[in-house]
Amino acid sequence: MIFRPDLAFALALLCTAAASCGGAPVASNDLEQLRSQVARGDAGAAQLTVDRLAKTDRDRSVYAAYAGEAALQRGDLAEARSWLADGRFDQATASLGFRMLADLELREGNVTAAAAALEQARTAAPGDPRVWVSIGRLRYRLGNQLAAIEAAERAIELGPDDVEALRFRGQLARDSEGMVPAAQWFERAVAQVANERSLQLEYAATLLDAGESGRAEAVLAQFDDPYLNAIGLARGGDFVAAREALELTEDTRRETAAAKLLSAIIDVELGNYQSAAQELDRLGQEQPANHRIRDLLAFALSRNGSEQELIYRFAEEARGPGGSPWLRTLVGRAYEALDEREEAALFLDLAAIDQTALRPIPPGDIQDRDDAAALRSSIRSALRQGDVERATAIARSFGAKFPQSADAAALLGDALLSGNDKDGAYAAYEEAARVRRNWPLVLRMAATRERADAARLIAAFAEANPLHAEAAAMAADGYAAAGQWQDAVRLLDRALENGMRNVPWVLAARSVAARELGEGDGVDQLDWAIEAYETQRMNQPAIAALLAALPEKDAQLRSELAAKLRALTGT
Repeated sequence: MIFRPDLAFALALLCTAAASCGGAPVASNDLEQLRSQVARGDAGAAQLTVDRLAKTDRDRSVYAAYAGEAALQRGDLAEARSWLADGRFDQATASLGFRMLADLELREGNVTAAAAALEQARTAAPGDPRVWVSIGRLRYRLGNQLAAIEAAERAIELGPDDVEALRFRGQLARDSEGMVPAAQWFERAVAQVANERSLQLEYAATLLDAGESGRAEAVLAQFDDPYLNAIGLARGGDFVAAREALELTEDTRRETAAAKLLSAIIDVELGNYQSAAQELDRLGQEQPANHRIRDLLAFALSRNGSEQELIYRFAEEARGPGGSPWLRTLVGRAYEALDEREEAALFLDLAAIDQTALRPIPPGDIQDRDDAAALRSSIRSALRQGDVERATAIARSFGAKFPQSADAAALLGDALLSGNDKDGAYAAYEEAARVRRNWPLVLRMAATRERADAARLIAAFAEANPLHAEAAAMAADGYAAAGQWQDAVRLLDRALENGMRNVPWVLAARSVAARELGEGDGVDQLDWAIEAYETQRMNQPAIAALLAALPEKDAQLRSELAAKLRALTGT
């Protein structure tokens, strides 16, 4: 059959006439289009579709939820309220409408109204996994973290393939389980919606934290974004390529604080210490409370030979309670470089003290902040004064008032551990770890267990968080104590690759491991021992490692090292 142009024109007219008879087909098409536009975040196009629907005789309850969501995507809260506030949604969109109303109320700070809207959403659709995601997020915001986890698990149960349920579960897993398990949740989410940019970026960030730089780079590469590529390349250790990618980033983005910090990190890794110090100094003035910038600036100064400036700027801060072990080590080494041994010893001893044993988890966003803050302060004050009984009583009161709070559980564990109730402390810490299993908490949990159980706790954390260098080093120490030298070497090498190359005891442990595995016919053992000793000549493990690695023929040096070791150990 020959398809004539005039016939095509006639068919077009017929289609138009059919669509104009009653208006419902056009509205139906617009409704489907609106759903699609909102789903992909095209709020501008969605507004045009909403305007068309508003001119039809279609009941607004059919599309009010989508119109409200589109307005929220544009940030037009007044427009969103005009569509959502009356709660007039049809049965098919009631769950979405009340969830969007809850979102609106939260944006305007109306927490109680948000909770009420979510209860209406749950009543309308108790089996909707996204209602439970919204409930979980609100619970977490209110400090009811354990209840938030229950909501997340309910969402997964109802929608095992729901992308928002999987995303929320992955976000919770980052805190409670570690980066490797979290990446697995995000991988499942991405499999459902492969083209959602924000989800892909969150997946890539988690892969980077899980030590999967190659997979992360593959995800980031699809966006053809130089800045994202720079981050991925830097995390993967290719700093030359990272610098090139950062230089291709547009000027406005390169002037952000995050990009400047990335630039400084790249400079440090490439040995451009003076440039890095200048950039970090400017960032530090903009963000004086950012201790990571402070410590990185101190490191850049130490590598640039600016020991006097390092001491002048950071000695007092390192001496105080806010000084990190790394900052104290850097100040100590700066004094050592200036041959001021007594001052060096003071800071190096401070750095060696384990201050994580009774350090409370940073507070979360808990309802009735003032009351919660006062209770936390009272517990800490009582612990500092050694009044364990009072600290425990206040901690139990805190837990009764905020039974879903991880902070309350952790502080109770601190109080119980101070009173040597190790089993009670472990139970409290385990409750807190369901929400936030961070490194300080794992160390406190380990302090309540026997050596073998403590080693297993630390090893599990290290495996779930591959880029955590200190965890890797301590896990290696546990494997070494058990005679599992292959595992010990694997984790020691990981710790050294991720920032502990200047920690003498880790280098010394690597020397011992090289001996146990017979690496390099003793040459590797000696090389590692020399590096440990050169890093800190008064460090006992470093001295012991070098003493063990030196050939018998070096009798004079061995005698000097043995004498130094006896002096340090008092034996």
